Amino acid sequence: MNLDKCYQLLGICRGASLDELKAAYRSLARKWHPDLNPDDLDAPQRFIALNQAYQILLDRTQTNSTHSTATSTATATSPTTTVRVTRRETSQPAANSTPINQNDDRLKWQLYAELQSLLKQQQFLKAIVLIEGLAHRSPQDKQICQWQGIIYSQYGNQLIQRREFDKARIYLKKALRVDPHNRQLWQEVDRSFNRITQLS
Repeated sequence: MNLDKCYQLLGICRGASLDELKAAYRSLARKWHPDLNPDDLDAPQRFIALNQAYQILLDRTQTNSTHSTATSTATATSPTTTVRVTRRETSQPAANSTPINQNDDRLKWQLYAELQSLLKQQQFLKAIVLIEGLAHRSPQDKQICQWQGIIYSQYGNQLIQRREFDKARIYLKKALRVDPHNRQLWQEVDRSFNRITQLS
């Protein structure tokens, strides 16, 4: 994504200050967030593009700032400092992941943090919309496939609790399709299918 496109997406002019950049990003992130646009299938892609443009301009603005400004804002603006990793993932890119540039990597982990928040709130459908948008953007990224499988599996378990067994089977099968080589996921999905058998 070139700089002109980034400025256009954020609706700011070249030479905008760091504060102006942050304000524009916050306003548009609220407007385009998938949570606030559940019926808009393009919302996840717009949100991803917005985050990518923000990271590119953020890096450029911080590089051009004085050393003191960069030092004072680095902790507050780096999305990777807030990422919490579960026992299933590591904070390093997977060895067999497709190489991605630094901006895409930051965006990926920022959206991962958003996914974690949605899962804590058991907002599985919103998490699915977000992870499917991310998977569409990076279909060869094995780590994203792993996240997608976990989200499908967890939603399947929620559906089992609600006794929506047919729908649960669909999502459990989807979990195995997107991450077929994850042994731990297979074990969890197998247990979930056993629960369906016991309850139905």
